[in-house]
Amino acid sequence: MRYFFFLDESGEANITKPDPRFNIFVLCGIVFREDHYTEFDKEFKLLKQKYFGNTDIIFHSIKMRNKNDAFKIFQDDTILQNFYIDIGKIFINCSYKVIACVVNKEKYKERYPNKNHAYEESLMFLCERGIGLLGKKNKWRTLHICLEKREKTKNSALKKYYTNFVKYGTEYISTDEFKICNPLLHFRGKEENVNGLQLADLCAYPIARKFLSPEKPQPTFDIFEDKIYCNSFGKYKGYGLKHFP
Repeated sequence: MRYFFFLDESGEANITKPDPRFNIFVLCGIVFREDHYTEFDKEFKLLKQKYFGNTDIIFHSIKMRNKNDAFKIFQDDTILQNFYIDIGKIFINCSYKVIACVVNKEKYKERYPNKNHAYEESLMFLCERGIGLLGKKNKWRTLHICLEKREKTKNSALKKYYTNFVKYGTEYISTDEFKICNPLLHFRGKEENVNGLQLADLCAYPIARKFLSPEKPQPTFDIFEDKIYCNSFGKYKGYGLKHFP
């Protein structure tokens, strides 16, 4: 049985570019069983059709928050509140799991002054936890990882890093256990309108805000919090949500 793992980020992965207002990097992954993704995709398209009159609209977190371009309709509070209610139903009712890594860039630079692999190491963590979610002994399950296409050199470097840990294993996951992961990364452009990637984008920013301002209300995070991958005791910190380093 196939499982799809859609990954998107919030923040800049480059550790050498500090940002005092947002000095973290979040890589967020959404895991769907194939049939569950089909159901989600259908509901997401219906939502787009309802509010924008077509399914071609691409949900992008920052544009939606700033109410830019097609999202100017959100300047109408009634439309915005109704949209929140409807998309909230999708967050709650659809079947998926969230796995994410939050990198504190300042601490990363202090601990690893000669490294700049926040994205790559986050990807490795997500893959390790994805295998844990599917079950290490369930070799009949396969995890297909989909990321947003970026510069050709960055794609190539990421493929190399991914191939290396899948081939040789990590400290926690053996080579045999990594066979659950499809050996190929799937890169998709934003213009391809992959709804799984858009859901990952919509989850990544609330995770970042929850980390930066834990004392402040984060209603979107609260909606999907119980979708975060947990251990058998219901704990998600260190499991479906890793703070690194």
